[in-house]
Amino acid sequence: MSGAAIYDALESSPEIISLNMTGVLMVYSSLFARWAFVVRPQNLLLAGCHVTNVVAQANQLRRAIEYKKENGKDEEVDDIMKKAGATAAAGAVCVMAGPMVQSALVNANLGVLSTIAGADAGPFTVHFWAPMSKWMISGASFLELDRPTEKISLAQYTALTLTGFFFSRYALLVTPINYTLW
Repeated sequence: MSGAAIYDALESSPEIISLNMTGVLMVYSSLFARWAFVVRPQNLLLAGCHVTNVVAQANQLRRAIEYKKENGKDEEVDDIMKKAGATAAAGAVCVMAGPMVQSALVNANLGVLSTIAGADAGPFTVHFWAPMSKWMISGASFLELDRPTEKISLAQYTALTLTGFFFSRYALLVTPINYTLW
């Protein structure tokens, strides 16, 4: 994916940049960089690829914002920045409050709910959220079904398809196993 973003930055017009997909890929690659670092066996190459993708997507975001400003779409840029700030703030709150909520759920002895909250690949771990972020990619794609085909990055969607095939198998080779990725 980082290769596709770098290719698009070098060869494609900024009008093909999907701001929805760019934001989703930044979150996705941030989560997967962390996931690749903490799984066993650790995968530093994968972590590095995802860190590279975060940087490449940030560059794409910069290009898209500059393009929109140059074309007089300042209100749209302001709206994008407000949404990005709100999303970052909500994410930070979740990360900060997560351990307290998890501890409260586990200690409340709520049966299955407490078991799930304390699981190795449960909802309070990167082992859950990194694979679940793949669903955000599908959601971003569905939001753009009406996008003209000449404004779609073939390189980006090819890379997304190939990573989907790759991770369907890889998810079963690490500990803890991520059935949500498969």
